[in-house]
Amino acid sequence: MKAKILGSIALIVILIAGITGCFVYQKQKEQTKIEQQRREAKKEAKEEKAVEEEIDKVAEKEKTFAKTEAHEEKLNLLKTTLTEMEEYKKSEKHSKKVSEKYESVVSSMQEAFQKEYDSNIEQATLENLDTVEDISALTGSKDNLTALFSTIEAEKDYVFASNDDFETYKQKITELTEAYTSRIAAVEEAKNKAEEEAARKAEEEAKARTHYENEYFSVDVPKEWDGYWSVTEEKHGRDGNKYYFNCDPPGEDNGGGAILYVVDATYGLPQNGRLISEPCEIVGYTSNNFAVFRAVEAGAGFFTSDATLTLK
Repeated sequence: MKAKILGSIALIVILIAGITGCFVYQKQKEQTKIEQQRREAKKEAKEEKAVEEEIDKVAEKEKTFAKTEAHEEKLNLLKTTLTEMEEYKKSEKHSKKVSEKYESVVSSMQEAFQKEYDSNIEQATLENLDTVEDISALTGSKDNLTALFSTIEAEKDYVFASNDDFETYKQKITELTEAYTSRIAAVEEAKNKAEEEAARKAEEEAKARTHYENEYFSVDVPKEWDGYWSVTEEKHGRDGNKYYFNCDPPGEDNGGGAILYVVDATYGLPQNGRLISEPCEIVGYTSNNFAVFRAVEAGAGFFTSDATLTLK
């Protein structure tokens, strides 16, 4: 009986010890889990803080870029940010949030450059191009676009996310510069034609001032006589025509004059003397059988001076 009691007691003790051990183990396991969770939470907090600090650094670049005015300085900031972004993405401990922030900032910087390009293109775009006559304005706009394209081409690897974006700007600028080239050529051609026409008219006007002609003859005088000579015509019906030529250029004793008579000689020279009543010499005959006579010239003369008479 005593042995049974002792066995029962031993069993109870063992049972209690087992239960206690199990409880202690469970407690230790839970404590270990809690400590592990704390360590992980602390690690995550540390990592999150590092991410936030990295994001703040990237954001600071964006602020610096916004405050910068010089084009070259802005470009250097963009280049630096692009390089840092690529290096960060290749690092082992990179964060998606930081990468996305980098991409956002880079995109914003690139957009700023594209807006600058657009503004420069707009300033170099002339409205109503077909009506623009100012070659200096056309040339200036064309040169500005050419310089702008050189800049864009040099910066394309940093400013554009794809080559298609660059090609869009290239096409737009090329079309504008070609249009300006065509317009410049058209304006210059029109200008040359106008100058040629003006020169032709001036020559004709100058010639008209030193030239006279009718159906019987033509007269040319030196250009120095321009404005100093005249011709007066008198028609006498069937008897013929009488022409008075006078010249009075600057200088002393330079004035002179002459009279020409034109009579129909188809049936011989007239004998009535109703038109020609002074001594004359016959100059010749026109192709239509009209005789041309010249009276004695007065003063310094006219045809005996420098004027030229040509019969038709």
